[in-house]
Amino acid sequence: MMEYNKIQNIHLKYINLYLDSKFEDQISKVFHNVLATLQQELTNKPQERMLEAITKAATRIIEGLYQVYGSRNKNCGLAVPTSKSGYGKKPHQIDDLSHAAVIRVLDALQSLDWIKRRKGFKNKDGECIPTSIKPSGDLLRLFQKTKYAWRPLAPIKKDVIVLKGYDPVTKLKEIQSFKDNNQIRHWRKNLKAFNKFLTQHAICLSLENHNLDKMINRMSKKEYQVDWMFGEKKKKQRIFNFLHVQLRRIFARGSFEHGGRFYGGWWQFIPSDYRSYITINGQPTVEIDYSELHPRLMYLKSNQPIPEGDLYDLGLRYEGIEYNKEVEPYKSRRKIIKNYVNAVINDEKGNYKLHGNLVKQLGLNTKSLEALLVKKHPLITDIKGKGLGLKFQFIDSQVAESVMMRMMSKGILCLPVHDSFICQAEHLQELRQVMEDAYSEVINSTAKIKDPEMFKTDFEPVFYPSGALDFTYMKNLYSSVIHEEFLSTFYEHSIK
Repeated sequence: MMEYNKIQNIHLKYINLYLDSKFEDQISKVFHNVLATLQQELTNKPQERMLEAITKAATRIIEGLYQVYGSRNKNCGLAVPTSKSGYGKKPHQIDDLSHAAVIRVLDALQSLDWIKRRKGFKNKDGECIPTSIKPSGDLLRLFQKTKYAWRPLAPIKKDVIVLKGYDPVTKLKEIQSFKDNNQIRHWRKNLKAFNKFLTQHAICLSLENHNLDKMINRMSKKEYQVDWMFGEKKKKQRIFNFLHVQLRRIFARGSFEHGGRFYGGWWQFIPSDYRSYITINGQPTVEIDYSELHPRLMYLKSNQPIPEGDLYDLGLRYEGIEYNKEVEPYKSRRKIIKNYVNAVINDEKGNYKLHGNLVKQLGLNTKSLEALLVKKHPLITDIKGKGLGLKFQFIDSQVAESVMMRMMSKGILCLPVHDSFICQAEHLQELRQVMEDAYSEVINSTAKIKDPEMFKTDFEPVFYPSGALDFTYMKNLYSSVIHEEFLSTFYEHSIK
């Protein structure tokens, strides 16, 4: 049974559907279960609109339950609001499903013994946690038989351009309405085209199942934090799903010149050390990243020359060990410094502090680290607390859009992780050139680009001591691995 304090939900509102359905028989069975109940309750024949609403709700909920199964997270459920307040035209509500139809579908699923259901509740903070359901019985067995299949996704129905405001009192970041203009329409057209291109590809991880589960478990911890997010408040449990690939472009502070980064791809939220295992259509990938992007923008926008050398080298040295950012202890400590520098640039209040573990690992408290930072980069005192990070994010989002669209025009998919990009390894040189060109186009400067992060895999050949390939081991490994299940269905679609 699911424990209240361990539920990690995928919300019904964010379930994206496929261009086809693998569960038409199950949807039909739920529909007829509901219809039989309606015929007993109603004097007249049910209206066509009501029947359409039931089919729509059954389709979304069953597909949502399949995604819950695919998350491989035992605490994951499908969050389904059962109150009327969960449905309507407000940003937090579900606006394309009928509350009455959803309730009837839930009752039908329960009568078929296809779900385990936990009633919603209010947590200790007063937040309303919706009813949570998980697949069970014959439905779960069908999912297990279906395994984890790739299918072409339907386009996102919500607007891919999102504008968020910010209330400094409540700290809420609510979606705002806005008027279209030519620039916004251009952004939307580009992103819709990119999402359509994106959904034609299979993006996966070259991991054995136990290593995939290890990653999923790591993401499910309360202390999990994505490496490009800064601050204690950014720690959050994450649900993993290979089918979360379509992107939205999210602007901030009620301005189309703040933020604008691309969000929504599962590869953005996994631990960074797993990104080197990503495959695109079964092929190995490579990741390239702009170096010191925001610190360099800090100098460029202040019309000051960029210092030579490593901008994250604040002069910390360890006796007998020459500085090398790729070698310990400098490598891990540099990452802390990098995150701190970028957090200071992004922090609107100017009071970002290192927490205890990082202080211990670095051997410096926040005050000492800030003194070193100011000594290295005196202009940081002029921008501290001004929250320039959101303006810089808009600039890097413009660069990212240019990279994505340029690569797509060449028929090459590249996955954005804000200031880094992932593509099939065979296209490494094209990606590097496109990144240089996009940076020059948007920023009118010369990019500094890191060496690529090369591909890793769990599926290296395994040999007997004699040197012969262990075919039995490799066959058994591949026959049950998620990566191969996912790719085999992609290849089937490609052949069609």
